[in-house]
Amino acid sequence: MKKNYLLGMALIASLSFNSCTKEIVYVQDGTGVESVADGAQIITLQVENGGDGLATRAGRPLYSAEAKQTIQNVKLWICDNAGNVKYVTTISNWDKDGSTPYTTGGHGRQTTIELADADKLAVGTYKIYAVGYSNNSDYDLTAVTEVKKTEEGEGKYTFSEDKINMVLPIKGGTTNEIGEEIFAGQMELTVEKGKGFKKPIVLNRQVAGAFAYVKDIPYMEGAKYLKLVASAQNQSLVLGNFNSFDLTGNGSGNGENVKYVVNGTNGKADGDYAYVISTIDLNEWFTAIKDEDGDNLIDAGENWKNPYSSDGEGHPTFQKGSAFGGEFVIPFAHVDEKQTLTLQLTNEDGTILRSWKVNLGSTDEQLKQTITCWNSESTNWSTSLSGESSSTYSLVRNHLYGIGTRMNDEADPEQPGVDPDPDPEDPDDKPESLNNKQELVLKVNDNWEVIHGMELD
Repeated sequence: MKKNYLLGMALIASLSFNSCTKEIVYVQDGTGVESVADGAQIITLQVENGGDGLATRAGRPLYSAEAKQTIQNVKLWICDNAGNVKYVTTISNWDKDGSTPYTTGGHGRQTTIELADADKLAVGTYKIYAVGYSNNSDYDLTAVTEVKKTEEGEGKYTFSEDKINMVLPIKGGTTNEIGEEIFAGQMELTVEKGKGFKKPIVLNRQVAGAFAYVKDIPYMEGAKYLKLVASAQNQSLVLGNFNSFDLTGNGSGNGENVKYVVNGTNGKADGDYAYVISTIDLNEWFTAIKDEDGDNLIDAGENWKNPYSSDGEGHPTFQKGSAFGGEFVIPFAHVDEKQTLTLQLTNEDGTILRSWKVNLGSTDEQLKQTITCWNSESTNWSTSLSGESSSTYSLVRNHLYGIGTRMNDEADPEQPGVDPDPDPEDPDDKPESLNNKQELVLKVNDNWEVIHGMELD
């Protein structure tokens, strides 16, 4: 079977500057090496292809660890040391004619911007920011969309990351309180007199992800939902403390280049500690909730159905007898002495019929880390968390936490549109059995940056 890797989404800007000696500068444009005209300053933007899946969202739904992108907009701006915005541009049709595919060093979409005439940068130091986002986003993107070029005079505009310019709350009234996929990054740049320059800026995913991909679901009278619930929930996303490294591989980890950052704020962590991340409606996956063969499991076989099969060509497929639910999540810190994630089987009114604790594996690398967190009181990254454990752990940025293994939106990419039988088992598409299990396995994928193995208890 062809194995697809989640490369994550990265936005790479290669800026090249020629000196007055008319040296020739070359930039990688994704299709080969291209000569740049004398004195040119060029930015190549590249977005690499790195839900309860039933919900309709502005951003793409989460069906697997597959590398994809559906963002429609990329905004880029360049600031000097004083916060003056020297250059700003928005590409509003990124997913169509605003960019083109590339396959060199990765795969995704890219476009090239030339800084010419009055837009050329003078000698000095700068910070470059870029954000990729969806139309009709569930985030309040005012902090991004209203960035404008600094003009002299009374209405002079400056940008400062330290003044919380980059906190994005979920819009009031939206049904999405969990999070939505968005990409961002930053690069420091020094322009020296008479010297050319070429350096990448990488935009990585700014949210976490969590999913449950399961089979062998216990039959219980009145069972209707499988819910993945959390001990806490943040309601605003903080863009900052970026990981500007070009990650490679799908959850393979990049050693010292992996970061563990909670970039969420305005959180909730009270009541019964059960904030719903995703909900699987079992009636969407089975024609009836029944156990006619007496094995204490919901009948699969002919009783199973793919709720996406009517979506036409390219719909996600699943192993027969399985069920899936997942979402992008604004990262949050663990709550001391509280189970972070739990999988619950409930009836229609929410009564819990059975539950499973979802734990990180005892050898997971995250348990050895100190987690960097946004401090909303001091408005900086001063908070460091330790004490991560198998049961009380944080959901960190650009890590994917999965129960079961699902590498592609289609269970078998070589047979598009076909829901495969469960035998033989496929290591790239393997739902977790809930039959007499004491532990669920949750995996974190970091290129997403790393894969964390989770266990059900």
